[in-house]
Amino acid sequence: MRFAFVPKLVMRKIWFELRKRYYLHLLRRKKSPAAILDHLRSWNHLDLKRPIRETDFVVLDTETTGLYFHKGDRIVSISALRIKDGRIDLSDTFHELVNPNRDIPGKAVVVHEILPRMVDGKPTLEKILPNFVEYVGHAVLVGHHAWLDMGFLNREMTRLYGFSLRNMVLDTVSLDQALIVMKTPISMRNKIKLDSSLGALAERYHVSLDQRHSSFGDALVTAQIFQHMIKQAEKFGILTLKGLLRIALNPPALIGVGEPEVSPM
Repeated sequence: MRFAFVPKLVMRKIWFELRKRYYLHLLRRKKSPAAILDHLRSWNHLDLKRPIRETDFVVLDTETTGLYFHKGDRIVSISALRIKDGRIDLSDTFHELVNPNRDIPGKAVVVHEILPRMVDGKPTLEKILPNFVEYVGHAVLVGHHAWLDMGFLNREMTRLYGFSLRNMVLDTVSLDQALIVMKTPISMRNKIKLDSSLGALAERYHVSLDQRHSSFGDALVTAQIFQHMIKQAEKFGILTLKGLLRIALNPPALIGVGEPEVSPM
């Protein structure tokens, strides 16, 4: 018997669909929140041809007990705000203190100033996640060193529901690198020294730093930086979500440039 050749992309779509149905079955049996079920159903919503200005973005930030989610560190605060039509909508925000069900080390308190008594009696992330998932909806998520925030969030999503958030994610660090390289002549790229800290980006894009190391304050600063990044991208003729994702996920090569300075704090 001959088998028709099935392209890898088709097989991948079939695999995703089967996995989605499997998770939906499990989640229904566990009587999971409706927001979680809806999120899993609509994982393939993204329109890459949509103009950047018509794309909904949600900028997020978290504060945690430490930097290592795989070693038991947990979220103590999560904040997000929405960018619609290129504008930050401060009337539609998300902010929650989270009970991590563990101690908060002193060195973490020094950074974000969230004391153990401040999270006593607050809901756990298990209670908060469905509301957060409902808030972000189908928006493209934006974060500064987003891998760290998403690592914590997806660890909890996977632990509780068996799958990660389905949203596309943009990192302002990668987007900043792409924009710097694009506006620098090739002959000068070996002189670039990148500082990827939030403070450095705020200075570069002329954004004032307020309420640093609070999840809402850092989310607001990141959102303002991202607004400036969108304007710069448009000057390069990048007008669609696909174009923005292309340069952010595959930044132009840095010729002769060392590793960027990385600090999630």
